[in-house]
Amino acid sequence: MEAADLISGEPGSLRHTFRFTGTAGEYFRIWIVNLFLTVVTLGVYAAWAKVRNRRYIWANTSLAGHPFTFHGKPAAILMGNMIIAALFVAYIGMKRFEPSFAGALFIVFTFVFPFLVCNSLRFNAHNTSHRNIRFHFLGGLRESYATYLLFAGIVPFTLFIFYPAWQFYKKRFFFNNLAYGTTGCAFSGRKGPFFKAYFLATVLGIASFMVLSSLAAFGIHWLSKGSPGAWGPLNILYSVFFTYLLGATILYTLQAIVYSMTMNHCWARTRLGDVQFTSTLKAHRLLFIRITNMAAIFCSLGLLIPWAKIRRTRYVLENLTVVTAHGLDGFAALAASDTTAVGDAATDFIGIEIGL
Repeated sequence: MEAADLISGEPGSLRHTFRFTGTAGEYFRIWIVNLFLTVVTLGVYAAWAKVRNRRYIWANTSLAGHPFTFHGKPAAILMGNMIIAALFVAYIGMKRFEPSFAGALFIVFTFVFPFLVCNSLRFNAHNTSHRNIRFHFLGGLRESYATYLLFAGIVPFTLFIFYPAWQFYKKRFFFNNLAYGTTGCAFSGRKGPFFKAYFLATVLGIASFMVLSSLAAFGIHWLSKGSPGAWGPLNILYSVFFTYLLGATILYTLQAIVYSMTMNHCWARTRLGDVQFTSTLKAHRLLFIRITNMAAIFCSLGLLIPWAKIRRTRYVLENLTVVTAHGLDGFAALAASDTTAVGDAATDFIGIEIGL
């Protein structure tokens, strides 16, 4: 049932919680066909697979009773895939035969990357709609280059102390430039919560490393009966298993803490006109979902990947709430002339998946 109710203490305000109705069974059928066709076409079908996946996710995500729609065309995504593939092949070839040119190609890609990020965000936003009103991304190349080249370049020279600030600038670039129809977002986030999240993640990561390392050392000592010469295949397998378990647990713990704390902060500090957002993600729940998902995928030899994605998507979406005092009917689409101009320009964008 769609969640829309009065907020206690705020008379007249409504809460609309995102609802996700996708199922693992339906998504598995899409995923397995996509996987088969992508393999037999040597990756060419990947663009069509991405469109099918995204259309399913969008169509099963609703807000206030209305689903989202993805309008992206596989041709644009195929173009992006071909560009990335061509750059990768060129880099491998040059590294093998002309190492000096390989370094130059890497530098060229570094300077092109902010352009790709900006165009990718425009492509994905313009091809997403809700209530027949399309989203838009208004960020420019200057801000993209400052975020993904200048600020990224500062990180290594500060011994990665600047890394949380860089992550903040990336989120600000996205949230502050997203628009729904004629209404743009306003982002008032701060860097402090990002430093807090990464500091807490680092402390817990070190603690996890110490605990799991102690357990691994105790297990190895017990298996070998305290004798260095007693090592055998079982001991080696045990050591490798605990090494990967240690790394995965620490990584997933860091990701869960940082993602939940930073996304909760970003949504709370984002406004779309008079609309506010509330995100209630919990780090321990995200960590549990991630670890159990990976265990399920491993035990099923990859067949439970669709189940894992549906499960995580449902948790993230259903913990995001829209808060508004005037409903969601006050938004307007761009004028016909503006819509045409944006639509024509969007055909030149490349649908590359860029992580924020």
